[in-house]
Amino acid sequence: MHEAYQNLTALIHAFGARPATTESEARLREYLHRRLHERGLTVFEQPFRSVASLTPAWLTVSALFVASAVLGWLNAPALWWVGAGSSLTAMAMFWGLVSGRWDVMSLFPQRESANLIAVAPAQGEARRRIVLMAHIDSQRAALMWHPRHVRAFGRNFQLQAGVLAAHTLSALLLGLSPLLGLAWLPAVARALMTLGGLVALYGMALLLHREWFLPWVQGANDNGSGTAALLTVLEQLADAPLPHTEVWGVFTGCEEVGRPNGAFAFEREYGHQLRDAEFLIIDHIGLGEPRYLAVEAMLPRARAHPDMVRSMECLAAARPDLCLQPSAVPHGAYTDALPFYLRGYRAIALWCEIEKGVPPHWHWITDTLEHVSASDLQRAVAVIEAFLQTSGSGRP
Repeated sequence: MHEAYQNLTALIHAFGARPATTESEARLREYLHRRLHERGLTVFEQPFRSVASLTPAWLTVSALFVASAVLGWLNAPALWWVGAGSSLTAMAMFWGLVSGRWDVMSLFPQRESANLIAVAPAQGEARRRIVLMAHIDSQRAALMWHPRHVRAFGRNFQLQAGVLAAHTLSALLLGLSPLLGLAWLPAVARALMTLGGLVALYGMALLLHREWFLPWVQGANDNGSGTAALLTVLEQLADAPLPHTEVWGVFTGCEEVGRPNGAFAFEREYGHQLRDAEFLIIDHIGLGEPRYLAVEAMLPRARAHPDMVRSMECLAAARPDLCLQPSAVPHGAYTDALPFYLRGYRAIALWCEIEKGVPPHWHWITDTLEHVSASDLQRAVAVIEAFLQTSGSGRP
């Protein structure tokens, strides 16, 4: 059995699901700390605070849109402006949540979490620094990620964004309609606001159903696989440091809470030290062929650094046996690479997929150890090892 798969089996059996900010997330972090410290690496924690779930923020956004739609139907122009304000607030929060450019989660109750950081020193003078990053928390299932619907996640997100933007514009026009004197305008605005309110109401139903009826996902692929792979690579580096290459391994918490809070916290505190580093984010690598992810998020889309894309292209050409190809995260989704994409770091994310653009068993109850391939996981580890052995340009 491959070493990475052995590590994955051990951590899934010992810790199971790992919701953000919970004891199980903390216990896994302690286990990783002990393992890496015993191998002689410098290991330390970076505490930070985070929300425990994406539900409160998204539920608030949906409720504000629903309230705006209801106020639009009241025959009270003063309340139309209240509805417009509600819609504008909701859209601002929506944009912040999907783009990562505004920390909406800071408005909601926070709990303690931490990143675990291990540093593998270079053999000789360090002339290159690489940051390998994998989140350790897992997600709660939701019907939007059901295998029958998940292929349409990106398309549905784009439709939702369009409908809610039309809702917001309509709310503003409804408020202005007494001044504009267009008899048809209130009816059209109310119709579009009703559509937006229904979309938001459906979103509320999905979120509440998720909280009341669906379990936390075991997270063997997302992201037990990345955690196990990073542990494996760091232990190898403890025994055989790379010539002139220092490697930071970062196990982040709270990636699954609607914003990659652990990655953002790491960038805030250590980014100035690692501005010249190369960042490889490891996520969902337990089933399928490896893919480097050039684009993620939305409003606007965030893109991997061109240097890292070229590096992966060169690596794919040099090692066709790895089956490495480009792909992208679905619209409205992200990885821990997001804060580094937004701030122009040399960063890129890696996952595995069977169907283009969708990782297998994504955020669903079938994301279990039985649906991880030991050989696929090992091939993804080989991609990481090959990247570490390159010169920084993707060439061996």
